[in-house]
Amino acid sequence: MPPIAPAKPKIVVVPRELTKTEEERQTIVHCTLTEPMAGGFMLIRIWPTTFLIQSDGTRKKMLWFEQIAPFPHWLPVLVPHTFTLIFEGLDRDCSVFDLVEEIPQEGGFEVMGIQRNERDVYRVRL
Repeated sequence: MPPIAPAKPKIVVVPRELTKTEEERQTIVHCTLTEPMAGGFMLIRIWPTTFLIQSDGTRKKMLWFEQIAPFPHWLPVLVPHTFTLIFEGLDRDCSVFDLVEEIPQEGGFEVMGIQRNERDVYRVRL
């Protein structure tokens, strides 16, 4: 039996204008809770009014979160506990920003003066 020749690959030419896409950018913030309440646990939740605020006042909205409950629900966790927040990408000229959870009561998360890095992945303690 003669050997089977492999099929020739098909070459598809994609017009240049179809390959131009905007780079998707996101900013990831890993937050660690370090101060336990009585019994070593606490209840946590994140409000949709949580933003990254650039030094020029521009707000970047939260796109996703993990290991924390969305308002109005609560998640009981043992401390220390780390959760992740994913935001829209920061503007290219941004060098410093704040993490602010704007809520109509006390106790919102707030970390001021976070220095920008090349990877746009951050670790903060709350």
